[in-house]
Amino acid sequence: MQEDRINLVRPQMGTSRALTVRRYGKVGSGPKAYFQAALHADELPGVITLHHLEALLKEADAKAEITGEIVIVPFANPIGFTQYVDMKPLGRFEMRSGQNFNRHYPDLSPALIEAAASKLTQDADQNVAIIRSELRRLIALHRKDSAPLTDLVDLRLTLAELAIDADYVMDLHCDWEAPMHLYISDHNWPDAADLSAQIGSECSLIAEISGDNPFDEAFSRPWVELRRVYGDKFPIPMATLATTIELRGDRDVYDDYAIKDADNLFKFLQRRGLIKGDPGALPDAKCDATPLSGVDRVMAPHGGMVVFGIDAGAIVKAGQELGYVLDCETGQRTTFSSRTNGVLYSRIGIRLIVPGGYLCSVAGAEPLPGREGQLLLSK
Repeated sequence: MQEDRINLVRPQMGTSRALTVRRYGKVGSGPKAYFQAALHADELPGVITLHHLEALLKEADAKAEITGEIVIVPFANPIGFTQYVDMKPLGRFEMRSGQNFNRHYPDLSPALIEAAASKLTQDADQNVAIIRSELRRLIALHRKDSAPLTDLVDLRLTLAELAIDADYVMDLHCDWEAPMHLYISDHNWPDAADLSAQIGSECSLIAEISGDNPFDEAFSRPWVELRRVYGDKFPIPMATLATTIELRGDRDVYDDYAIKDADNLFKFLQRRGLIKGDPGALPDAKCDATPLSGVDRVMAPHGGMVVFGIDAGAIVKAGQELGYVLDCETGQRTTFSSRTNGVLYSRIGIRLIVPGGYLCSVAGAEPLPGREGQLLLSK
């Protein structure tokens, strides 16, 4: 194992921040997998999961069982780690700019399409190598052109540089209150069905574009766009499987969960040829993929106190009462429901809500009217 400390640009006098990066296996020895946790710095289940995954990787490394390259960034957001207000961590948005730490990653697709035009061949493997070389060049050029370089931009570019040429990009997050679920490009499905089954995902949400270029899409989208332009002329595999894995809710920081999740990620790496050994039989899938455009995000009809009647992870019907909002001053009690049948895969972690505030999400099997553009919204 090799450990590096990458210093980020100093945001102000007397301050410093850095990323810890650990590498297992050898560069160029086989497929590359990239894992990071806590890009939203107040989402910690991924941190403890990677802690347990690294214990497995160290053992495999000692036995020379790692046949690929595995990069671990155990906590991906030192900026967010320092943002506390009234003893509460605020790690989703950078407080200076208000920007979501998991949005606005560089979209290299237009430049890649232009750069690859005269270089692609009839050899799929050679094309993958050419494209990855161009991606590395383009992300370096993007850094050169980013001036002035803020600490937020530097963080985004540093993470992107680490992941840009990976075969597998695993961004570990969590929701407020939720079962295990994941987000992935529809162009990676059903190839990613084994990942969904292995980790026990109860809701696997697919979309080509969800809005504002989150971390995972920054690495899947260039392949999608390149295949769209040149796919009828040259063999171009969907060579990067990039996903956001939501490890249940933000309070689910338990060894029992994390040890199991780490074991499942290790088995996925075995199944994909990065680690020697038999991962065993693939578990039965708990869900099929459903479109992100089929998610009904339920909003509060008025302000008050939220009382849920349905647990996260439950299968619900359209129109079924999911809970109610109570205004204790006026006595107004208004129930809320979803427009679609599906799994209630996310619900808010607080119980005091404002009018129009987000309450919960239900994943349906069919797209809903008006669900386009910013599919993720604040999430």
